[in-house]
Amino acid sequence: MEPIRDAIYYEQLARVARLKASASGDPFLALRLREAAIKHERTARRMRREALLPGVPSAE
Repeated sequence: MEPIRDAIYYEQLARVARLKASASGDPFLALRLREAAIKHERTARRMRREALLPGVPSAE
């Protein structure tokens, strides 16, 4: 159950990054925060996938 908890953590990081991006007045900072949010969301999806299929190696 640990990978699911980690996935939730990364989803929360992505949510906070998006909230900070929308509140930021600096367009370059907002862009970087949105990029970080995308990275966190991908990590969370990968962790959920690996939790559902523990015996299958990842494609990375």
